[in-house]
Amino acid sequence: MLKHLLPRILNVGLRVMGMGSRFVLLILLAKLLDPADVGLFGLFVATVSFSMLVIGGDYYTYSQRELLSRPREEWSFVLQHQAVATGLLYIFLLPSQLLLFWFELLPGELLIWFFALLIVEHIAQEINRLLVAMQHPLIASWVLFIRMGAWVWVVLPIMWIIPEAQSLHTVFIAWLPGALLAIFIGAIVIYREISPWRRWPLDRTWIRRGFTVGMLFLLATICFKALLTVDRYVVEHLVGVDMLGVYVLYIGIAMTVVNFLDPAVFSFLYPRIVSAYRQGDLPLYQKLMREMTWSTIGVSLILVIILAAIAPFMLEWIGRAVYAEHLPLLWLLLAVAVTYAVAMIPHWGLYARGADRSIVFAHISSLVVFCIAVILLAKHAPFMATAYGLLAAFTWIGIIKFMFYQRLARQGNESSQTCPLPKGNV
Repeated sequence: MLKHLLPRILNVGLRVMGMGSRFVLLILLAKLLDPADVGLFGLFVATVSFSMLVIGGDYYTYSQRELLSRPREEWSFVLQHQAVATGLLYIFLLPSQLLLFWFELLPGELLIWFFALLIVEHIAQEINRLLVAMQHPLIASWVLFIRMGAWVWVVLPIMWIIPEAQSLHTVFIAWLPGALLAIFIGAIVIYREISPWRRWPLDRTWIRRGFTVGMLFLLATICFKALLTVDRYVVEHLVGVDMLGVYVLYIGIAMTVVNFLDPAVFSFLYPRIVSAYRQGDLPLYQKLMREMTWSTIGVSLILVIILAAIAPFMLEWIGRAVYAEHLPLLWLLLAVAVTYAVAMIPHWGLYARGADRSIVFAHISSLVVFCIAVILLAKHAPFMATAYGLLAAFTWIGIIKFMFYQRLARQGNESSQTCPLPKGNV
């Protein structure tokens, strides 16, 4: 028992250290910088995250399922073709990100930092995903910690001791080499994992099929990710950049729930869920889905209680009245985070079954729900409108995905001994 539990504990510990490092960085920025700078940092990080999705085309959703369905001897085929597809996506989609600066959504002085961090973060993210799909979550956690956490502990004392270094540029200077080091280490591990590397003839049909699946998921994921990117811009528009800093701090605290669940629950279980379903092992599939359900609910509630207890002490240490004055926003955003987490349970069930169209519908329609909620509440509660919009959207996503999941379970005759391969639709 301990033999199987220890790797999971180490994995969760490394992920928590990585995510916790970003959390500590946000708290320190809230103390050292003006709320407007904290808001700009939140805009920058959210936009980089969203743009990573755009330039990646969500191709990994196709390539990872292929990787999990093929023998190890064919993994180099998948990686080779994913690399070709990613290169094509970069050629056609990277230039589009200049529009962010053309329309002044981000200040022009951050243009070089934006593109440098966008590319290295995307490559590092894909490496992490591959390591998880190859069922090496512990190595993936080391790489993630280097990418997200190690460099933070270098920059924190510098910013604390040297007043001249208390700026966002100092953060970016440390962030870039941290991500590059993560890429280097992760690439070595992946190369050794699939060694000897075989060069495959280019399969254009496989690549085109990946674009079809990826673009379908991209549409869904853009709508989903847009919720946690557009929200920053909506807050800035409704109440100004200073209040955006308050929102960025609180959404950062609340999303700790999801950031913890990813390594503790999702990264461990979803590859096994996909493999079990595609191999026709329905009893194992059902067992893993139940484990994900109870683990997600239990861990979410524990984390919410801990964050709610320590939040007042963190705000007292930060020492800026503007944050403490809007503490009710944090309680609402914690509810948003739990709703987000619970909605991921049927999501992974649908993903394993290849029910791509169901996921697309849920995500696209959720953006409509978000917009309607914000419009209705903007005049009456401008500062809270965005958070209520997120709560409505994630609640909608959870309900819709659960309905589709239950429908597929009935259609698939869950009690039978055989299981059809996913067909990509409902």
